[in-house]
Amino acid sequence: MTMKNFLTTGEAAAVLNISRSTISRKFDRGVFQGKKNPITGERMVSRESLEGFAKQFNLQLNALAMARKKVLVGTPEEDFFVSLQKLFAEDERIQMERVAFGGDVLIGSSKEHPDLLVLDEDLPDIACAEVIRSLRRMEDLKEVKILCFTKSRNAKRCVEWGADEGFTKGDFDEESFRQNLYSLLDVSKESTETERTFEHQRRWPRINVSLPAKLSVYPVDTPYRRDPGEATVENVSMGGMFLSGIKLEKGVLPGEAFRFLLEVDHPPLKNWRAHCRVVRLQADESLGAGVQFVRLSKANRQLIAGMYK
Repeated sequence: MTMKNFLTTGEAAAVLNISRSTISRKFDRGVFQGKKNPITGERMVSRESLEGFAKQFNLQLNALAMARKKVLVGTPEEDFFVSLQKLFAEDERIQMERVAFGGDVLIGSSKEHPDLLVLDEDLPDIACAEVIRSLRRMEDLKEVKILCFTKSRNAKRCVEWGADEGFTKGDFDEESFRQNLYSLLDVSKESTETERTFEHQRRWPRINVSLPAKLSVYPVDTPYRRDPGEATVENVSMGGMFLSGIKLEKGVLPGEAFRFLLEVDHPPLKNWRAHCRVVRLQADESLGAGVQFVRLSKANRQLIAGMYK
């Protein structure tokens, strides 16, 4: 996934796995370059600056460049927002937030610099057309991507207002909307398709647990070159697990294709181990991963099966 040209201090902190306050201090000292929001004063760190810092200290950005794409939805209708949110509920790369008024869209856009705006024509305070025109007049926001929903079947008028794409509210093709959203965010659909395959292969419900685990990460091409680490297993199914709080001795993931070797030695998974492929990474306060088993012995499968009894 391509990283944004500018990241908030929180996003930069997640990418580098350091605190937000450290990012802010280094920005103020000139270690990180970027720009400040002229209205809110919020620091925005440039991608080039982060890449230079990572190269200087031999940090990997490839696997950790998971800053989530922020989609701001302007609509007074909670049900409409929920229906849109459900379309991307399983995609960890996309974060949707809702505001109910046009004024909040303008303030939120200026403060947060979302990657995409989804606007409802039924904004109660400012006409949707005027919100779009105002955004296009702002130097920092004139290039922001906008999807617009209108009650009229002439959805092209949204484009005439300045939106990138228009849809008829209550009568739109969900797949077409998904494709447009992914295209405007410059995000591939491969990750979500992989996750859906993972869910299908799992077939068994998740069992919530909290078990410490030893973890080794290794490149697929050189499986005996392993770097140790640790994690917490949060849930288990017959197909895979979710790991939280991943900590690696070297502090970075390989920049090439890699897998995990997991070892758990706590009931009900006593002396349990499995090789896993990563189906999604999540870098918020700490690093997490959804994994799918690729090599699991019959005995270890039986240990998991016993958890359903």
